[in-house]
Amino acid sequence: MPLTKGSRVRTRAAVAGLSLSMASMALLTGCGGDDTESATGGKDTEAAGKPAASGPAYRGAALPGYAPKAAWSLPTDNRELGVLDLGQVLLFAKDASGEYLTDATVDGEPDDVNRVLFSSDEPEKLTLEFRDARTGAVTKSLAVTAQSVEGVTWKDGTPAIAVGTSATKESDGLTQEETTTSATLYSVEGTELGETSGYEFGHIVAGHAVSAADATLTLTPVGGGTARTVPCNGDDDAECDFDAETGIASGDKTFAPVITGGYYPGFEAAGNYDYDPSDVTLNDLTTGKQVWSSADAEVPKGVVLEDGEPADRTIRIVKVTDGKVLVAWKKDIGLSPTTQVYAWYDLTSGALTASYEGGQLVVYSADGSLAALDKSEFDTGFDGTAVWKTADGTRLWAQEEGENALDPIRFSGNGEVLYGSTGDGELAVDVKTRKVLAKDLTAVPAVNTATGYGYLATEDGFFAFAPE
Repeated sequence: MPLTKGSRVRTRAAVAGLSLSMASMALLTGCGGDDTESATGGKDTEAAGKPAASGPAYRGAALPGYAPKAAWSLPTDNRELGVLDLGQVLLFAKDASGEYLTDATVDGEPDDVNRVLFSSDEPEKLTLEFRDARTGAVTKSLAVTAQSVEGVTWKDGTPAIAVGTSATKESDGLTQEETTTSATLYSVEGTELGETSGYEFGHIVAGHAVSAADATLTLTPVGGGTARTVPCNGDDDAECDFDAETGIASGDKTFAPVITGGYYPGFEAAGNYDYDPSDVTLNDLTTGKQVWSSADAEVPKGVVLEDGEPADRTIRIVKVTDGKVLVAWKKDIGLSPTTQVYAWYDLTSGALTASYEGGQLVVYSADGSLAALDKSEFDTGFDGTAVWKTADGTRLWAQEEGENALDPIRFSGNGEVLYGSTGDGELAVDVKTRKVLAKDLTAVPAVNTATGYGYLATEDGFFAFAPE
């Protein structure tokens, strides 16, 4: 998996606390249906599903790749509105007084992904408001008591949320105080999916609770089912790890998403002092059977070899899609980030079907068909970006010496525009022609990957834009 830019513990400015007028509050809570008690002890209210009422007009700078007029908007004078992207749904949250919440972050949350909507030391009563990403219609309003609200994924890979809480057993004077945690998972429709104990941020992936103990990774289905242990083989010091920030499991020099496309990894020669070649496998989450191994895979052209083996056997599984696995092989010995050779393998036959060179740090388009070379947090000699097709590595363009180096931020929802920053500010570039479409931008819209819609908040309101 291509690396992210690094992490830091911070409060996301774009989702700080929001106080709305009474008119705004009425708009945001306008939903019909009878109140019934939910499983969390709060009220579960079905929404009327009507499009958002007419909100303010967008008066900001044009946003290339998006319609000039907002598809829907919400009135607010605070540009720091909190929102959690759940695919077809955008999730907002209000406290007991009806005010929108600060979108707190936790240690280990990616600094470029909004995953945690709420976090508190004490349980609080919240109202979770599910809105259709295209229309702004309130599709569900769910009352919960929570200490945290986190975006996760369910067993079929669809977005979901984990509403976490904890309970503390006081010391009797001899025993130690004991705190236990749990979470209830909900679908984007607001229906309960299941519960899990021992909840930790970042440890719910594809409807499985990921636990790491004694150098062993275990994947336990929420709500019951067969647990899987990630194979971790090697010498006596073999140790396989899990990074909750990225969702990546690792064994020495091999890396893979802990669950991707219905598969989980295994790691061979995972010890720090194991001199056998490190390898990574894919295993079927349903059956537990191994379906692919880098040990049997054809090494793609471009990887530097020594005695017939890759000079540096750092291997990363990027993703599984459409019956194929995308694997990044490190091209040569060198400090990361460095050039990778990306290779597609058919999972049925194991055949190598395509390969190309690319960067290790990558920004992907919403549909995953395009990639742009990203800047490392520690890269002082960044020469600018390049854009290519992920299917076969076809290079669309690359920056040249003497240009202002563009550090990609994200693609527009339709994949036709690349937003990025230079030393002179943020700008938007046509993906096909490299033409600068806008510069000196004050905001780059977030992207709802399921719909391609972009959204942002300004001092004039919250706005959602259809892709052009």
